[in-house]
Amino acid sequence: MKVHPDEFAMAREYSSTHDFERLNPEQIHQVMVRGRELHKWFRAHTRLHAAISILAIGSIFAVDWLVWIALVRCFVAAVPGTWAVILAAIFTGTFHSWLVYSLTIYSLHEGAAHNVIFPGKGPLSRAASFLSTNMCRLSAAEPEHYSKCHMAHHAKFGTEDDSEFLNFIFPRRLWLNFLPLGSFFNYTDFFVHRTPAHTGSGAASAVLAAIYNGLYLFMLYRFFGLLFTVIVIVIMPHIGFYVDRLRQFTEHNLMPLENNSGARSLGVGFWGLLVGGGPWGQPCHLAHHLVASIPWYQQIILHRHIVGLLTVTQRKQFLLKPVVGFPALLWDILRESNHFSRASAGRVLAGD
Repeated sequence: MKVHPDEFAMAREYSSTHDFERLNPEQIHQVMVRGRELHKWFRAHTRLHAAISILAIGSIFAVDWLVWIALVRCFVAAVPGTWAVILAAIFTGTFHSWLVYSLTIYSLHEGAAHNVIFPGKGPLSRAASFLSTNMCRLSAAEPEHYSKCHMAHHAKFGTEDDSEFLNFIFPRRLWLNFLPLGSFFNYTDFFVHRTPAHTGSGAASAVLAAIYNGLYLFMLYRFFGLLFTVIVIVIMPHIGFYVDRLRQFTEHNLMPLENNSGARSLGVGFWGLLVGGGPWGQPCHLAHHLVASIPWYQQIILHRHIVGLLTVTQRKQFLLKPVVGFPALLWDILRESNHFSRASAGRVLAGD
């Protein structure tokens, strides 16, 4: 992903012309105090943290196996017929794609970028850290490029040096990702999970992903046949990638250009866990930007602390609406960005 000067100019204009109730110094102080407490606990309980990380990773693979080996096999056996196979394949492909997305964002974000999955210094911790950082390669993601971009995102947030600049994104860049095989082809540069050009690290990810997914599809073919496998092949590269693009499109879009108030939190309800990629994904993004050194489960704790500090107006700005949640947020961002573009793009981009 690269910074587009036109989007940067639009973000600056939007931020300077729209009222926003930012976190005040007292709120930020209370968040930092709680954040330091959580970070101190995290550093003092490395073995317990390692056990939590192992449980999180193991649960993703275990649930994936449970779905297509146990539940789907039972369903196909109990409800014979072509339509049963088709429905089971759609469910399997969709759920597997989302689980791979969940694993990938965990590996990329918590592992490659922030090194908080297995942060210890011993040989076992270093080996576990290497494996957890490179799990994302099973989906062809590339951790080295992502790490550089993401850390620049934190260090240079809201500036022209923010290599994940997301405070204003023209909707067209989002929609191009929804073209077939958008996770593999560069219809747009609105992605961060792979390198924009071919690299050795990117090639290694492609090979590992081909081996892993090839074995997965071979097993599906042996168990369920050709029709089932073809449907899964069509679905698998898309669903998780689409959800990931929607998440990143909404995390910072139309938010202030400052780290302390420039992110939304989707929360740990249904929409937050779905779009955020599970609890170890990024459902609590504001908490993460305020205290980037704590792991996912402490981000949830800090998120709940932050929610208790917010005013009514701030809750509307930083959090999802009840029930309608993410669809309402996405619609509001698309409508507002399109309206602002029509009203201001000509003047802003002309430099007036």
